[in-house]
Order: sequence, then C-alpha cells, then structure tokens
Amino acid sequence: MDFDIEWIVKSLSERRKIFVSEADFQLEMAWEIKEKYPEAKVRLEYCPVFDPSMHIDILVIMNGRWIPIELKYKTRKCEKRIDDEIFNLKNHSAKDENCYLYLKDIQRIENLKENVAEFEAGYTVMLTNDLAYTRKARKEDCAYLAFEIAEGVTKTGELSWRPGSRTGEIGQVKKPIVLKGSYPIHWQTYSKIDDTNSGLFEYVVNKIA
Repeated sequence: MDFDIEWIVKSLSERRKIFVSEADFQLEMAWEIKEKYPEAKVRLEYCPVFDPSMHIDILVIMNGRWIPIELKYKTRKCEKRIDDEIFNLKNHSAKDENCYLYLKDIQRIENLKENVAEFEAGYTVMLTNDLAYTRKARKEDCAYLAFEIAEGVTKTGELSWRPGSRTGEIGQVKKPIVLKGSYPIHWQTYSKIDDTNSGLFEYVVNKIA
C-alpha cells in the first residue's frame, strides 16, 4: 500500500481539531500513521547514522523503505474550548524565521534523500491558525521575501535574506537555503474551531521525492 499523507492529515483532523503543542501534534500524527498502516514501523526523533545531530520528527519505515516527515505547528495566542478541554495556545511570532525553518525542513529531507539508500519519499507539514503565513508580504523589499510560504508561490533554488537583514545574521537561520527540487505552496483547511481570527487552522504539505 502506498503511503498517503493527505489521507493521514484528513483523518487526523476528524479526531483532533487542535493541538496543545508541536510535540502533541507529532505524537498524534505518529499515532494516526500507525493506526492507518499497522505494518509500518514508526519512530519519533530518529537520528540517522550519517548525521547523529539530525532528529527526524517522524520516520515511517514500510517494506524497508524510509518515509521521513518533518512537522511545524505555529500558532497565534488564543484560548479555545473543545468539548470539556481548554487549549491555551502560545503566540509563535517571528513569521520570517518560522518560514525559513519550514523551508529548512525541506532542505533537510533532500539531504536525507541523497544520503539514505532506503529513502522512498519525504514530507514536510506545517499547521497554523496564524493566517499571515498564507498571505504574501505587504512590502516587496521585506527581508524574508525569499522565504515566504504564501499561497501560490513556488520555492526552489538558493534562497537568501535580503542584504543587511539583522535576522539573517542570527545562528540557525543565518545560512542561505538551497532547494534542489521545486515546491509549490498550497494551503488547505485543516479545521475550523470558531469564527474568530484565530479559529481557522490551515496546513501545507510538500513532498520530497
């Protein structure tokens, strides 16, 4: 049976509309995968031999083939009640850095593809209720324009901060990102909790194959 990430996400959205944290999202995604593909091996925070510093959020192994999945869960501050449970979500600001880190996940999986003979296909998934991520930057000269993941854009090639950007001088987001493949960005609805500006959750998936 072929691995279907969209089936997993849609099925998960029927059971969990919202998550406490990225770790909660990761655990529930892994659980859903195991439910749908009971014959698969599912590992969290897996470290590949060629790079012990790398931690793959979810590694699925089916028929000896690797399917790595990297997740991002970026929220705006809000409080939501689902049945008898209250979810207090944090405000993950720094949209520019979070866009960079999503694309860095794609780059990391491309690296896995080149170094792991068992590689089948990989996926990146980002889920958010901050719809600013889905929209294009208001200014064409903004520092993170190369990294924006707005609806309809395609990411490929070398992506760098605008010269002189202070963000581009900071540790883990300093280096340019180089993508060998071409990755269209298409946002879809994950769940709708309410009609407020924090009540709609959208997600984007990219396949690395």
